[in-house]
Amino acid sequence: MKKRNGLLLVMVLIVVLLGGCANKAAEKGKAEDKDSDKSKRVYGVTYWIESDYFKTMADSLTECAEADGATTIVVDAAQDTTKQIQIIEDFIARDVDAVFLNPVDKEAIEPGLRKLKEANIPVINFDAAVKNMDLIDAFVATDNKQAGELCGEAIVKDFPDGGKIAVLNFPANSAGLEREEGFLEVIEGKGFEIVATFDAEGTVELGQEIMSDILQAHPDVDAVFGINDQCAMGAYAAITTAGKDVSIYGVDGNPEAKKVISQNGIYKMSAAQSPIKMGQESYRIAKGILDGDDSVEDRVDIPAFTIDNSNIQDYLDQEWQ
Repeated sequence: MKKRNGLLLVMVLIVVLLGGCANKAAEKGKAEDKDSDKSKRVYGVTYWIESDYFKTMADSLTECAEADGATTIVVDAAQDTTKQIQIIEDFIARDVDAVFLNPVDKEAIEPGLRKLKEANIPVINFDAAVKNMDLIDAFVATDNKQAGELCGEAIVKDFPDGGKIAVLNFPANSAGLEREEGFLEVIEGKGFEIVATFDAEGTVELGQEIMSDILQAHPDVDAVFGINDQCAMGAYAAITTAGKDVSIYGVDGNPEAKKVISQNGIYKMSAAQSPIKMGQESYRIAKGILDGDDSVEDRVDIPAFTIDNSNIQDYLDQEWQ
C-alpha cells in the first residue's frame, strides 16, 4: 500500500513539473511571437495638451507606424498629470509595445514612468524632457535652447539699443525653460530690462490675460517673448485689443502665428519647430529599440529655424513644416 501511494505521489509531481514547463514555454512563445510579429505592434502616445502641433506630431508618428502595419493609441492628457498617469496605466493594461510621452509636468510624471519601467515598456520622451531621464529610453525634441537663442538674436537686431521686455514662461515644462534660458543668455548685456516674467503655462488664454495686466503695469514695454506661439498669440490678442505697438517673439511656427507674421506687423518672428519631423524621428527611435538595434540614438535634437517676414511666403502654403 505504501509503495503504491509513493508511486502515485511521484506521478503527480511529474505531471506538475511538466505542466509548469509547458506554461513557461507557452509564455516564452507568446513573448517571442509578439516580438517577431512587428506588424501587430501597438504604440501609446500621450501629450500634455491638445493642439495642432501635437496632433500633427501624433499624425506623423501614426503614419509611420501604419506603414509598418502597426497601430497607435493617442490620448490627450488635458493639462492634468493625474489623468496622464491614468493614461499610462491604461497603456500598460493594454500591453502596448512602447509609449511616446510628452509630460504635463516634468517631475510629477515620475510615478507613471516608474510603472512603465516595471512593465518593461520602452519610453520615448518627446518635445519636453522629464526630470528623471534615467526612467526613459530616448529623448527626441527640437533644440529648445537654440529656439530661444533665435528669438534673442531677432530682438537684439530689432532693438539694437535695448528696451523693456516681458517674458511669458512655463517653469513646469523643460522645453519652455530651455527656450527661456537661450533667450536670456543672448540678450544679456545688450541693454534690455526684463520688466515682467509670468507663467502663462503655454496657453492662449493665460497669455492674453497676463499680457493685459502687464500692459497696465508697464505701458512702456517694448517687446514680449513667449515660450510658444500659443501664449504669444494670447499676448498678441491683448496687445491689439489695447492698440499698443509691442513686438512679439514666439516659438513653434504654428499656422496662426505664421498668418500674423505675414501681415508684417507686431508679431515679428517665430523660432519654428517641425512636428512632422519629430513624429518621424520618434517612431524611428522606438522601432530601433524594439528591433534591438544597438546603434539607435538615445537623444535626437532637431534644429529650430527662424520664420519671419523675410521668408514667411515659403511656409504659408502648409499648416506645419
